[in-house]
Amino acid sequence: MRQKKLLYAGIGVAAAIVAIISVIVILSNTSTQSTDNTGQSQISPLDLDFSYDEANSNLKTSLLSHDINMSRPLQFFSQTNINQYCNFFSNQTKQSLVKFCTSTEIKDKNGNFLGNINMVGSTRAPGLVIVAIQSDPTMSNLNEVKTIFGAVINETTCGCWDKEKPRGYATLSDMIDAFRDFHIAGKKPNSTSQAVSLGSEHFELELTTNQSGYVWKLLVAR
Repeated sequence: MRQKKLLYAGIGVAAAIVAIISVIVILSNTSTQSTDNTGQSQISPLDLDFSYDEANSNLKTSLLSHDINMSRPLQFFSQTNINQYCNFFSNQTKQSLVKFCTSTEIKDKNGNFLGNINMVGSTRAPGLVIVAIQSDPTMSNLNEVKTIFGAVINETTCGCWDKEKPRGYATLSDMIDAFRDFHIAGKKPNSTSQAVSLGSEHFELELTTNQSGYVWKLLVAR
């Protein structure tokens, strides 16, 4: 059950979600327009351009090429299970619109637990991808963090970093290093980046100091 433990202990994303989803206000309108018969299948304006199966399968293959193992996704579709295991929104109106959720566990080549990749949204497609990776106090697995975040960004956005160079960073590695330095210098328990536009999506980084070291988080949405 370690996977579920990190999912709750490592991801305090309710406030961050609002910041990165520029059209989150549409959720309330969508909820009033959908009926009980159509809400499950209606295309949401927040849907990302891939299915849960497609993204999880491609990520598993990509990470395996870097000797990082990703488990078969757990799937949650009953509202009871979603509320228990995929409760990421403090606003219950928004939370009630999460109709499907997948969660995978990530381990290094030696079988050491690294973190989770979670996807939530409509039954058709994810609207939000959440990655949480635990690091020790020395961030000895920073290369794994960069590899995992890079694979997720390439799969869930446009894969066009070299062309767009968001925020002027030549590489994602450079951005992560700068964010790490900002967090450590700030001496606050939690640091959150502003939303970063890449292609037609946005992503956000979050770094939290905890008793085990640090929790890195990546959120991707429209």
